[in-house]
Amino acid sequence: QVVLHDYSSSHTGSKRNRVVEPISFTTNYVQIWCYDLSDGKTKLFNTARIGAVEVLESEWEHEAEHCCGQIDIFRNMGFEKMRVQLRLGVMAHNLLIEEYPLSERDLKQIDEQHWLLDTEVCNYAGVGRFVMGLAEDIEIVDSPEFVEFLRNKLMVINEKV
Repeated sequence: QVVLHDYSSSHTGSKRNRVVEPISFTTNYVQIWCYDLSDGKTKLFNTARIGAVEVLESEWEHEAEHCCGQIDIFRNMGFEKMRVQLRLGVMAHNLLIEEYPLSERDLKQIDEQHWLLDTEVCNYAGVGRFVMGLAEDIEIVDSPEFVEFLRNKLMVINEKV
């Protein structure tokens, strides 16, 4: 077991120490899968958000509960995947492959000006940010749960304006 000192969480907006059981690094050691003892579940921790690491003398206690989830093309993690289909114009296509190079495997050109992204995501947060930022150049195709996610996000935005 280790302590991730001063871990800066985007979800809570706070820094605190996390006692975890490290399981596995992701590509390029950017993140690490850990079993979080306080929450009782496996999570992905970004190495750049860790202040320091202290190795404890305690061995793993929850090895049977260790599991690694998946990371989608938008670099979001989860344990289940949901299908999303988007029709992209030139700008959205170019920005997608520049910012998320793994997306190329899920792209198919429709005509000179349009591409179909047919992919699976672990959650709608990453793809939602992408679509909302390029809404004029993206059409959502056959993804009703994703449309509902975006409607809920827009309601939150409308309440704040």
